[in-house]
Amino acid sequence: MILYFSGTGNSLSVARVLAEETGDSLCHMADVLPPEGTRGTGEGPVMVPAKVIGLVFPVYYNDVPDAVREFLDHVRFDPSSYIYAAVTCGGSAGNTLSNLDRILQRRGCRLAYGKPFFMIANSTATWKKQVTYDYSRLETARREARDMAAAVRSRTTDRSALRRSLAATVMSSSLSRALTKGFLQPSVNPSACVHCGVCVRVCPNHNITEQEGKIVLGSHCTQCLACAYWCPHGGIAVHGRVIPKENLYHHPDVRLQDMFRR
Repeated sequence: MILYFSGTGNSLSVARVLAEETGDSLCHMADVLPPEGTRGTGEGPVMVPAKVIGLVFPVYYNDVPDAVREFLDHVRFDPSSYIYAAVTCGGSAGNTLSNLDRILQRRGCRLAYGKPFFMIANSTATWKKQVTYDYSRLETARREARDMAAAVRSRTTDRSALRRSLAATVMSSSLSRALTKGFLQPSVNPSACVHCGVCVRVCPNHNITEQEGKIVLGSHCTQCLACAYWCPHGGIAVHGRVIPKENLYHHPDVRLQDMFRR
């Protein structure tokens, strides 16, 4: 089973290649868990009985995204499972794979194989006015995903990418996150919002709702920016700034309907 989390489609694209090449099933992490409002109501963690488990998600703040950490808090894997991870990023993967392994080890499991995929950062357009995206990175990622799938089929153990650095530790600290999150905070742009509901349906955290004819962003945002990049009307601003249409990015192989959550 391949479990993924994706905001603008990079991680979904890698997860799809892995699924196609390995023959494993593909599932969004949010779809494994009970609905948001019913979690933590006395039921135990969700058991994932698969013997081969792939985790695919983006790097946020040089670390494991909060949404993925929450997912891992609510599930349990068989300690004998072969677990591997593919993490997508625009630059450095930081301490992501190492920290993921630590989370798994606290649950009696271990990351057998981890690999970063250097793709396109979706945060660049939130602060840079003119952005040029290097789409050749996406083709490289496809090839590397096929190579990773072959290694997974052979049950390869490769922990060489589980590195740590002081710079990544600083970048992922609570203080650094608090300072940076303000610059990646989405908000409704009322002059452009037409209440089409796209942001509601693409939010992987179910953090966006429509209430009394207004789009409302809740307090459980993970800064994936799916709402801003998938809105066709510029109805979502980031740090008070609407990203120009020509700078909007989502993976070209991923359609809007692919991102809709239940």
